[in-house]
Amino acid sequence: MVRRPIKVRRSPHLVAYWRDSSLFICNYATRVTTEGTPVVCQLLDACDRWIAIDSIRERTNAGGSLLAAIVERLVDLTLLERSDRPADPRSTAMASLDRWNPEAGFFHFATRDVRFSSPRERRRYARTADRTPMPRPVKRYSTAKTVGLPTPESSPFTDVLLARRTSRRYSSLPVTLGELSSLLAFSAGVQRWATTEDGEVPLKTSPSGGARHPIECYVVARDVAGLEPAIYHYGSDRHVLERIGANVSIDRIKAYVPESAYFARGSAMVFFTAVFERQLWRYPYSRAYRASLIEAGHVCQTFLLTATSLGLASYCVMGLADTLIENDLGIDGITESVLYCAGVGRPPRGTTWAALPAGTLKVRPNKRLAVR
Repeated sequence: MVRRPIKVRRSPHLVAYWRDSSLFICNYATRVTTEGTPVVCQLLDACDRWIAIDSIRERTNAGGSLLAAIVERLVDLTLLERSDRPADPRSTAMASLDRWNPEAGFFHFATRDVRFSSPRERRRYARTADRTPMPRPVKRYSTAKTVGLPTPESSPFTDVLLARRTSRRYSSLPVTLGELSSLLAFSAGVQRWATTEDGEVPLKTSPSGGARHPIECYVVARDVAGLEPAIYHYGSDRHVLERIGANVSIDRIKAYVPESAYFARGSAMVFFTAVFERQLWRYPYSRAYRASLIEAGHVCQTFLLTATSLGLASYCVMGLADTLIENDLGIDGITESVLYCAGVGRPPRGTTWAALPAGTLKVRPNKRLAVR
C-alpha cells in the first residue's frame, strides 16, 4: 500500500502586522503569535494550498536542510495545517465567521482575556510625573453660537433614569425570583412575534438590526430567594430558566470579574452573549460585528433601568475573564461569545446607592439640567 505524502497548507486565519521593527504573524483563531522572519514569510507564501514538503523545496529556497523541522515548527504554532491531522476545532469554528474575517475575527480574539490593572497599579500610573493630562470630559465649540434649551421636564421614566447608578455594595437580603423574572422579561424577553417573508422574528424591548437579536442571557444565581443556586440560560421565548450548570462558589464568581470582586456579593450575575450566526445570515459584511457589541449595550442598559425601577442595586462590568466564563457556560467563545456582564442585589440597609466598595462618593448636580 502506497502511503500518501503528508501535505501542509497555510492557516486561513492569519494576520501579519509590524510592531516597532519586528513583523509578527498571528493566527487569530488559535491566538498564537510569532515573529515573521523572511524564511517564515516565504514558506507561508508557498503554502497557499495543500502542498508536499518536497514541492515546497522546489518552489522556494527557504530552510535548506532544516526545511522539514521549520515546517513542523510552523505546524506546532498553528500557522500551517497538516493533511494527516484533524482540523483544529477553533479554526473550524472561526470559519463560520469568515464572511466577517479577518477584521472581526482578529479584533474578537485580540481583545479577549486581557490582563486588567489592579487598583494599586492604576494609582501608580496616575502618580507618574510624565503622564498626559486627563482628556476633557465634554466637547465644546468655543466660537460657535449657542442656543439655550428649555428646562427638561420630569416624568416617572426620567425619575428612573436619574436614579440609575452602579452599586458596589449590597444587602445580605436576597433578590426574589419574582424580581429576577421581571428583570429578564423586560430586558431580554420576546414581547411579540412579527411575521416576515423570511419567517417569524422576535420583537423585544431593545432594538436590533433586522430583528436578528443576537444577544442571549445567562444567569449565575448566587442568592435568589426561591431559586436554587446554579447557572441558568434564560429561554427568552418561553420565559423560563434552563439549568445548565451547578452551583458556583463565590470565589469563582469573583474570578469572572478580575479586579471587581465586590460585584460577586450581588444576588445574581447575568452574562450577555452574542450568537453571531443570526447576524451573519443577514449581514455578510464585517461592520455587522459592531451591532453585536452595541446591542449588548442596549439590553444591558434596559436591565439596569428595570432594576432601578424595582428599587434594586445593579451594576455592569466589561472587565471579564472571557474563557473562564465561556467554559462554565458551555459555549465556544467563537460562534457564541460573552460580551458584557450585569448583576443585581438589594441595596444596603438605609441606602439607595453604594457607589464604592467602602465609603461614599462625593457628587454635585449639574444645575443646567435640573428638571422641573
